[in-house]
Amino acid sequence: FIFISIDERNECMKKILKKILFKKNDDRNSDKSLIKLALNKLLSTVMGIGLIFQNYLDWRPKRIYQAKKSGKIIDRKLYILAIIKNEGNYLDEWIYYHRAIGVDGFIIYDNESTDNSKAIIDKHSQFIDIDYHFFPGKSKQIEAYQDAIEKYREKQIWILTIDVDEFLRPINDTDIKTWLQSFPKKVSQILVPWTIYGSANHVSRPAGLVIENYPYHSNDQFITEYKSFVKPELVRKAFMGHFYKTIGKIVSESGKKLWYYPYVLLVGSRPSSKNFMTINHYYCKSVEDFEEKIKRGDVFDYEKNLRNFNEFKIQDKNDILDVDVSHYIDKITNLKNSDAMKKS
Repeated sequence: FIFISIDERNECMKKILKKILFKKNDDRNSDKSLIKLALNKLLSTVMGIGLIFQNYLDWRPKRIYQAKKSGKIIDRKLYILAIIKNEGNYLDEWIYYHRAIGVDGFIIYDNESTDNSKAIIDKHSQFIDIDYHFFPGKSKQIEAYQDAIEKYREKQIWILTIDVDEFLRPINDTDIKTWLQSFPKKVSQILVPWTIYGSANHVSRPAGLVIENYPYHSNDQFITEYKSFVKPELVRKAFMGHFYKTIGKIVSESGKKLWYYPYVLLVGSRPSSKNFMTINHYYCKSVEDFEEKIKRGDVFDYEKNLRNFNEFKIQDKNDILDVDVSHYIDKITNLKNSDAMKKS
């Protein structure tokens, strides 16, 4: 061990720590160990304190103070940030859905789409603000997110970063704007958990709406990833697709303080609350859809496409029927009719 290079030694230590501190990839359920839960909280706190030091070393106290001072406006608009590639089969429904639940606009980075995605965006741009950017290249996700943060740093809005297979879902019809306004001004990032929706045993892609064709989801004990709302003026760095390095308080959707991103596979991990908001993640859809998703590659790291059918099996959860889906189908239908009347 002592005769290998420093880089090799560091990589070896990372692998050892990963085996000790992280569960197997297919273990998405809680253990009941209070000791592991305590270790999870300790590790998250240590990582959070490390983030605070990084923020101060990078931005310095003066800039941090100025960023916090600028976040005084309470009535912030909500924009959805996404990077897309050939999502024409589902983009129309996704935009309609989020318009129907009260989103104010979209920031869309188009990673070399060759389908009808741009035509769909142009159609919706007649009714809602869509900031469209053609963004070519490989593995452009983090670069696109950071670019959006810099463009909107002075706008004082909320940005929710999600993909086209993710739908923001208010619990019990919670008003999104009222919910966002309920958080203290020092909150810079809100992490909202996924609810995983399964394939409903579809092999081929069915016609119709995603929210109608895939009505079954995981139970509340299935541990999932998160996506985040951020105030762009308090973002130091786009870190990964699910988390930003921010100045200020990080909280869950119910307002509980989080020191760092709650890694799903970290020892002692637990399911998150879903009291006010969740994100319906249609990870699998049909087998046909998932095969196409694999072929598109990963916008985060094209050379290391992590999608495979082992992950499909892990995420294909069809435990509980979504009994409220018709409510959102009606919202989309009403909005489509309203658009048609405005154009006529």
